[in-house]
Amino acid sequence: MTEISGYSKKRYLKEGAVPLIFECWRGKTHIYKQHKVRPPNRLQQKKISSDDADTENDILATENELNEPVDDNFQINNAVIKNECQTLKTDSHDFLVEQVKLLENKVASLKRREERLLDMNQALTEDLKSSLFCIENLKPFEFQFYTGFQSRKVFDIVLNILNPGPNCENIVMVNDKNEESDGGKKRSRSQKLSPENQFFLFLCRLKLGLFEMDLAKRFNISIGTVSNIIVTWANFCYVRLGLINIWPTRDVVDSTMPNSFKEKYPSTRVIIDCTEIKVNMPSSMLLKSQTYSNYKSTNTLKGLIAIAPCGSVTFVSELYHGSISDREITIRSGLLNLPFDKGDSIMADKGFDIQDLFDEKCVKLNIPPFLGQYGQMSNSEVYQTQSIAAERIHVERAINKIKNFHIFDQPIPVTLFGSINQIWSVCALLTLFQDPILSCPGSEK
Repeated sequence: MTEISGYSKKRYLKEGAVPLIFECWRGKTHIYKQHKVRPPNRLQQKKISSDDADTENDILATENELNEPVDDNFQINNAVIKNECQTLKTDSHDFLVEQVKLLENKVASLKRREERLLDMNQALTEDLKSSLFCIENLKPFEFQFYTGFQSRKVFDIVLNILNPGPNCENIVMVNDKNEESDGGKKRSRSQKLSPENQFFLFLCRLKLGLFEMDLAKRFNISIGTVSNIIVTWANFCYVRLGLINIWPTRDVVDSTMPNSFKEKYPSTRVIIDCTEIKVNMPSSMLLKSQTYSNYKSTNTLKGLIAIAPCGSVTFVSELYHGSISDREITIRSGLLNLPFDKGDSIMADKGFDIQDLFDEKCVKLNIPPFLGQYGQMSNSEVYQTQSIAAERIHVERAINKIKNFHIFDQPIPVTLFGSINQIWSVCALLTLFQDPILSCPGSEK
């Protein structure tokens, strides 16, 4: 054993040393075994020898070919190959040129087809726009039917008075949700329609009495949006048109008074009468009894209308329960607070026994005489009754113009009770922009 100097002072065995303790190892030396390569067998030796032979043969054949002299035909074949290559190049170039021409023709054909499709699309778009139900597509003779106005000019004048704004910025829509527009800005669903078409939709609801589902189908919007537009425009028109002073002065009344009034009743300031519109029966027993009208034998709402002798509406009251009396509605409506002049007179029906209410204003009440205690009218009383009836009929004609808005043809649903006052007043005020019921001097002013 050898000792290796170092820090560890470990001892290692010499190479070839064997343990001497055991008897079996005495006299023997340890020899490290080396890895021996196993010799190949006969088959492997045969395969190796054959592969080596083939490799040698291939090498010799290649060397012989390289050493062979160059044939004269090689140069000729080379020229032929060059000619063929040139021919192929020419043919391929012509083929490519031909293909390019074909592609250019196809591109030109596709462009012509695209132009035809664009023309067809434009024509279809114009046809679609012309078939839409909107104010722009109304013909001149259709304005009276759909809007109640004589022409587009009158429609624009009324819209200009209302002044909703180019994008309806002066209107606050009721219960309207927002949605993203193409530009990223939020706009209401009702703003899909222009202010002109929103007003047109509102007039169609009033004038024709079209149902909300029908209007939603015509204008391609939802029923909820139609309802929002109607309620919003009813409030908006009520406020805007309510700012117009429709109570004429004494001079205006005299200048527009028909000759028949000047001869018989020159002091007449207004003609008044009440009218009723039917409503659906409320579920509340109290409302049911209050809205029941003995005159109509149904549930109604009642309003007071006053017109000038020329036939234009000068006062519109709110709607009250159908059971209210003519005297009570005169007191509540505010007619007594209007600026009458001394010596004015009011023409009314027999139901308006209200002379005592106007005594303080020195205003006379012209009503048909009542039947006396003799059970028969005198000749003068009959003449007076006929004379007043002939002039008072104009207030009936004015009320009929209001009821020509066919929204009042059907009983008003309970869902419209919140805005029926506004709708009633707006319909009455819109008659001011229609043709007058009387042709009077100065009525065109």
